Amino acid sequence: METAAACGADALVGRARAQIASAGLRPRRLSSSEQESLTVPELAAARHAARGLDNAAIAKELHIDSRTVAARLSAVFTKLGTDRLGLGRALGD
Repeated sequence: METAAACGADALVGRARAQIASAGLRPRRLSSSEQESLTVPELAAARHAARGLDNAAIAKELHIDSRTVAARLSAVFTKLGTDRLGLGRALGD
C-alpha cells in the first residue's frame, strides 16, 4: 500500500484501505505523506466531520455551501480510503 501511495495511486490505496476495513481489521493511521495529500480546505472540513458535525454544520462553521462541504469530504474519503465513521482514526485524532 505504501508503494501505491508513493506512486500517487490514490484510488488503489483507497480500495486497499476499504478491503482492510471490510475484513474487520483496523487500517493503519495516516503517514505524514497521506496527510499532506489533503488540501487545507479538505483538512478543515475533515476535522469538523471527525468531530461529528454534519455537512450543514460544517458549512456554517466554514462559511461555505453544504455542497462544497460534500465535495471536499468526498475528496478526503477517496484520498484516505475511509468513510465518515473512520475519519477520526484516519486523521489520528
